[in-house]
Amino acid sequence: MVQNKTFSAKALQTFVAVMFAVITCFGFMTTPTAEAASGFYVSGTSIYDASGNKFVMRGVNIAHAWYTEKTETSIKGAANNGANTVRVVLANGSKYTKTSAQEVKNIISWCKSNKLICILEVHDATGSDSTYDLNKCVDYWKEMKSVLSGTEKYVIVNIANEWCGTWNGSAWADGYKSAIRSLRNAGITNMLMVDCAGWGQYPDSIKDYGKSVFNADSQKNTVFSIHMYEYAGGNASTVRNNIDNALNIGVPVVIGEFGGQHTNGDVDEATIMSYCTSKGVGYLGWSWKGNNSDMSYLDIANSWDGSSLSSWGNTLINGSNGIKATSKTCSVYSGSGSSSGGSSSGTSTDSNGGVLRLDGTYYIKSALSGKYLDVYKAKADNGTNVQQYRGTGGNNQKFKLVSDGNGYYTIYTGASNYKSCLDVYNWSRDNGANINQWQYHGGDCQKFQLVKIGDAYAIKTKISDCYSCLDV
Repeated sequence: MVQNKTFSAKALQTFVAVMFAVITCFGFMTTPTAEAASGFYVSGTSIYDASGNKFVMRGVNIAHAWYTEKTETSIKGAANNGANTVRVVLANGSKYTKTSAQEVKNIISWCKSNKLICILEVHDATGSDSTYDLNKCVDYWKEMKSVLSGTEKYVIVNIANEWCGTWNGSAWADGYKSAIRSLRNAGITNMLMVDCAGWGQYPDSIKDYGKSVFNADSQKNTVFSIHMYEYAGGNASTVRNNIDNALNIGVPVVIGEFGGQHTNGDVDEATIMSYCTSKGVGYLGWSWKGNNSDMSYLDIANSWDGSSLSSWGNTLINGSNGIKATSKTCSVYSGSGSSSGGSSSGTSTDSNGGVLRLDGTYYIKSALSGKYLDVYKAKADNGTNVQQYRGTGGNNQKFKLVSDGNGYYTIYTGASNYKSCLDVYNWSRDNGANINQWQYHGGDCQKFQLVKIGDAYAIKTKISDCYSCLDV
């Protein structure tokens, strides 16, 4: 990112169409902002959709890998019963018949047609402690890259169902850190979901090691899942403690599976649903239909179309904290953006044309390319380059504007935990001077004036007496 000379107001109106001297289309709406990212993203302990709204999952699991001919009917049935999300079982061929790319395309299409968010999971590594099995799941997702590309608004990738059956948080973390890096290096940009260790029932793996797993994601866009059966969800205190402990690491958690009972005991499904509702946590019941005869009590529906529900299904869907009472369709289907503020609310202009009262945290988007201002590789180091990059919703694309009270702003970087800021390299006034990240020191090379031009803004540098501005 560099600074270049600006022109008269009339010339600048043409200039902004081709220069990165603008912040476009959201008028400094606070993050999470409408159209803030190309897909789902993490902010604190919440999941946000691509329209900039919080999204709380309410849905069911659908066993596509074993009942391929029933999937479309099941998806429609789940939607008709109020779900906003389905988690769909796939297979990579290691243990079950491989789910083809065309099948995955169809599943995504059916979900979109029914306004459902689609979580895809590979089931072959269930209970395994082998990194070989986990890597086979990673290889499957790499193979499906062309199918996943462009689906970030609608599809979340649950890397492997219940991998790491033992209650070994360290091994679980090491396996997933490697898997996540491999997926990101392969160019898969969907939000990722990671089941906790112990067949999904050892939430302490999230509490103790989850943050290191999250930090392994270059996009900082991974969420965790607990499968609440008799061990992770057997009573009210266990449910609450496990949810609280997971949220306390500062990352979203979802109850990716749960039922009303399980092999070795009861499950407190009422507390799971009520506490998830109070904490803004998503939940997904297991499973729509097709469980083995000895576990048929886990069937939610008596019929594939969902016209008849089991006792468990009636609780899940029609209970006071059930799906119908608490589910909201994801806003990417309704077209509604964030309601966090308007483009000019509360702002004014000083005598030099600078816009005042824009303090807040934002994404900064190019009018030309549609890409976002981005701190390279989310590094916190002095001298890290600032570039444009497709929207990811990560902290490397968040910037906090803090006014000095005299018409100028310091632009702090989320990548540095807002300790460093945008800086004109070496205090230069020259065309082509680089814009990088540097620890805050309060000098003029770290101060910027924002001038509104139409629905966008020029970001002018004080070091150049506001004669130059940010430019790609």
